[in-house]
Amino acid sequence: MLLAYEVDYSIIICTYNPDRLVFQRCLNAVQKLKSDDLQVEVILVDNNSSIELSEQDYIQAFLKNVPNSRLISVEEQGLSHARRGGILASKGKQVIFFDDDNEPETHYLEAISYLNINYPHVAAWGPGTIDVDFISGINPQLLNEAKQAFQDRHEMQILYSNQRSWQGCYPFGTGLSLRKDYCLEYIDEVDAGHFTLSGRKENELSSGEDTQMIFFVISKGAAAGVAPSLSVTHIVPQKRTNAAYLKRLTYGTSVCYSTCILEVFPDELNRINTHLVSPGKFRNKVLKKMFGLLFTRKIRKSLALIKYIGAVSGDYIALKRPVPAISNWALKILKAI
Repeated sequence: MLLAYEVDYSIIICTYNPDRLVFQRCLNAVQKLKSDDLQVEVILVDNNSSIELSEQDYIQAFLKNVPNSRLISVEEQGLSHARRGGILASKGKQVIFFDDDNEPETHYLEAISYLNINYPHVAAWGPGTIDVDFISGINPQLLNEAKQAFQDRHEMQILYSNQRSWQGCYPFGTGLSLRKDYCLEYIDEVDAGHFTLSGRKENELSSGEDTQMIFFVISKGAAAGVAPSLSVTHIVPQKRTNAAYLKRLTYGTSVCYSTCILEVFPDELNRINTHLVSPGKFRNKVLKKMFGLLFTRKIRKSLALIKYIGAVSGDYIALKRPVPAISNWALKILKAI
């Protein structure tokens, strides 16, 4: 079906109970984006915030000062629901998703436009440059793991791929840009019940829908990639700079991967079945690693174990099999759930 687009780019920013100072930085950066002759719209999506965004003075000021901007509300909780609402309300040929803690560099739109013109086979782009700003500081012992968790990235060249497994050059959700037609097809799959991941929801930190959208683009024969000219600052407030948050984030990210890829590529079933860790082997490895943690305080090893538990548990969930009981026990001890 040939779609008629009214603008070139739809910037969609979904938020739920945003930190005012952080969100203001995001909105100020979006307001300063250079667009040359591009036609751009900005859609703010209030995902059922306790205090409606429409009542916030800084939101009202943004909508007043930024041409072709508007605010919509999506009551059903979850990032995927919020993005769905934003996509359906958008009028752009391309959509760009910024989280409420993203601060895009001034030339982001110009860089995206250049990439889309010169690399038409790439349908999903993300920033190759992501600086993490811990605005209230961070414990030095957590710094390396936290920078990785919050997607710190510094690529030196344009990179893209079309492989059916996660590649280092694939973009994260931060600053993700997708062709609108693929977004609409993805929504059709969600509505049909084929894709089930709901994304981040209140205290749940799963982000599988970002990965699934990338794989969906790949399944259609297009490529996905990153470019250093796409630059974003990821603003991280103090409430997210603790070990407990990093543990929950690690688990939420790892547990959804197999479901994510299996829903897009059903023939991955055999591979997941073949590599499934038996309950006994899983239990023994988790217990051994848990014992080892008694002799170290390094957060890196705890996060590595949580990632392993999440990945194996995710295999069982994707296959609709009971998750071994050791998983829930260990995750509670580790304070990852």
